[in-house]
Amino acid sequence: REELGDEGEQDLERIQAVRVVQGDPAQVILDQAQKLSVDLLIVGSHSHRASAETPLGRTAARVLQLSRVPVYLVPLVERRRQGDR
Repeated sequence: REELGDEGEQDLERIQAVRVVQGDPAQVILDQAQKLSVDLLIVGSHSHRASAETPLGRTAARVLQLSRVPVYLVPLVERRRQGDR
């Protein structure tokens, strides 16, 4: 919560529900998107094995390939360490 700041705190109040679902991440995302009749999916685009050749993670790539609705990819923003300015 401390890292979120005031703006983040306000956003937390908007969260209506949190679901934890087991399974293949891409398929779970796509199933939930269909179940909720979403118009747009917003997905983080980073790979845990990030390299210049694979900037897109496996889950994001599969969601992008299989989604029936538009997908907005959000690049990873490096977190600054507390001492950095």
